[in-house]
Amino acid sequence: MLTARHLMFALIGLLAVLLSAPGAAAAQTSQRCFAETGFCISGSIRLYWERNGGLPVFGYPISSQRTETVEGRTIQVQWFERDRLEIQADGTITAGRLGARLLELNGIDWQQLPGDNAVQPGCRFFRETQFNLCEPFLSYWERNGGLERFGFPLTRVRDELIEGRVYQVQYFERRRMELHPENAPPYNLLLGLLGREVLMREGVPAALPDCAQQLTPALRAAYTRVQLGRPLGCPTLVPSIDVPAAIQAMERGHMIWYGRAEGPPMLVLGPRIFAVIAPGTGLSFKTYDDPWVAGQDPDTPGGTPPQPDLFPPWRGFGKVWSEDADLRERIGWAREDRARPERADVQLFDSGILLVHLRGANVTWAFGNPANPGEVQYLP
Repeated sequence: MLTARHLMFALIGLLAVLLSAPGAAAAQTSQRCFAETGFCISGSIRLYWERNGGLPVFGYPISSQRTETVEGRTIQVQWFERDRLEIQADGTITAGRLGARLLELNGIDWQQLPGDNAVQPGCRFFRETQFNLCEPFLSYWERNGGLERFGFPLTRVRDELIEGRVYQVQYFERRRMELHPENAPPYNLLLGLLGREVLMREGVPAALPDCAQQLTPALRAAYTRVQLGRPLGCPTLVPSIDVPAAIQAMERGHMIWYGRAEGPPMLVLGPRIFAVIAPGTGLSFKTYDDPWVAGQDPDTPGGTPPQPDLFPPWRGFGKVWSEDADLRERIGWAREDRARPERADVQLFDSGILLVHLRGANVTWAFGNPANPGEVQYLP
């Protein structure tokens, strides 16, 4: 027969088993954190995010949950790459009207745009806004939440320049759908990064994860402006702060060098050379270890410039330039007789993106994957 004492111990044992079960642990830990951006989601916003498409639909969180005033209402919101989720007064979760807001920020009054008078074949006509919704956007709209998730269409399908390429897009109250013919289905239809775009355009402060709060002021200012197709994530390795650097203007671009900070060799960056090539449209880059050795290599390589106001590049710039025929052809000769001394703050992030801030010029360069030479951005 079980005594009261035996029963008590049995209940304690059962409780311990239940608390150690995965479901109980999940219930106790309501946060889900993302190393890619350093932000977490929890509570009702996490539940909505996970039940309504997750990463492909909303993207990563790019802010913490916080109080903001939205269309005259003070509510709790959290920003994501593709959306802003809002907790209404009655506790329901809704998606922000970011499509309408971005059109407004771009100076476009959708009510003044040319609309449609009637339904087109194979389309759905919305009398509320006088626009048709046609394939392939129509099927995606219907399968993924319809009016609640996207709202009414606010434009016809239109061409728009996004990250240097022209895409066909259609705006809705809450979203922008984009056709990406370079992707195989189903990834040829994507939702625009409206959370990032609106957040940046509105200058909403403090969209930094905790792990990025200790960046220098200049790197913090650049953090939320970088647009290389993915979040920066958290800083990694030891930052190189106020290290020697140099820059030299070229015919078609710039060459940038930063030196090595003090610290363990496996934990610090540098010395490194970047050649930013600007042929007139778009930017690309190449990167090199610094091969120049003081006392062994000349200050400039041989060669005669084609005109008196052009020069061979200086020191390490000149050495990689002289050894890389493709670089010489694309970037040209130097427009200065020697490199300008600088000081730099350099930080690598989990995403593989590197920020280099030149203190004297007060500009920042963002460099991505060297295998994708177009992953470079100038941030004045």
